[in-house]
Amino acid sequence: MNESDYNELREIAWRRTLTAAEDAAVRAWLAAHPESRPDWEIEGRLTEALGRLPDAPVPNNFTARVLREIERETVAAGRPRTSRPWFLRSLVPRLALATVISGAGLFLYHEHTVAKRAELLHGVQVVAGVSSLPGPDILQDFDTIRQISSTPGPDPELLALMK
Repeated sequence: MNESDYNELREIAWRRTLTAAEDAAVRAWLAAHPESRPDWEIEGRLTEALGRLPDAPVPNNFTARVLREIERETVAAGRPRTSRPWFLRSLVPRLALATVISGAGLFLYHEHTVAKRAELLHGVQVVAGVSSLPGPDILQDFDTIRQISSTPGPDPELLALMK
């Protein structure tokens, strides 16, 4: 006898008393496997205790209620689990993702704009703090100055005058 035969006889013992041949097979198994004996004895005592319990009263409509519940579960298994339309199942997650990405983009753009304004404000404060800035009349000779600086090398006439 193997372990599956032993387990099958154990289950039979839960429902009815074993025949002499079945009982002999179980005794042979327990002799060969003494580690199974405590479990067999506990299950035997439990089966005897359950056999002494009185039968519970069953309501008159028990069978009808059981069959109705089986039918309800069968119908529920055939229906889809969710009652939301397909477009809500597919569009809502995408719309949520697009909203999160758009919000993050707007936040980053706002932070970039604030940083640029802060940099501009800092530049204006630095320029405003300088007390000796030339006036706009310095730019009236700008074309002449630009022509002078575009000549290559030093001006020999100017160098002769400086000596």
